[in-house]
Amino acid sequence: MAIHFVADLHFNGDNARHAHPHGFADSAEMARRICETWSARVSPADTVWILGNVGNPVHLAGLPGIKHLVRGALDPQPLNCLATGRYASVCDFRRLDTEYGEVALVSDRSAAPEMDGLVLHGRGSGQTWAREGFFCVAAEQTGWGPVSLDQIVRGSLDVRRAA
Repeated sequence: MAIHFVADLHFNGDNARHAHPHGFADSAEMARRICETWSARVSPADTVWILGNVGNPVHLAGLPGIKHLVRGALDPQPLNCLATGRYASVCDFRRLDTEYGEVALVSDRSAAPEMDGLVLHGRGSGQTWAREGFFCVAAEQTGWGPVSLDQIVRGSLDVRRAA
């Protein structure tokens, strides 16, 4: 059982704004790519933390893994998210104790707490920055799917430190 992270899925989002800049014809093509990559990387017993901005959660229903949501600016209120039945939990911020130490999970990196551990985040407010210990797990940064904590910590995937 692995722990995976992904952010900024924007399922069925604005076609031009979310799909075209990445070479997809439309949001449906982008969603297919994310779902294919997710299914190849995640097993049913794995945990997936989604760090905000899911879009239409209907796509999550057929994807493997136990899904938790750390809400982003574009996600509904927690009760509305839980009502979909697609998430095991919904929060605005989470700290995880892992074999690698404490990991903070936020959608927007500017909301991250001061800490010595790893901070995983989505794209955030659009400004580029490099800050030690911060890793962006936006789908566009992770090869269009969730990445495992092992991959991030061991550097076996080219996850950018800044969005």
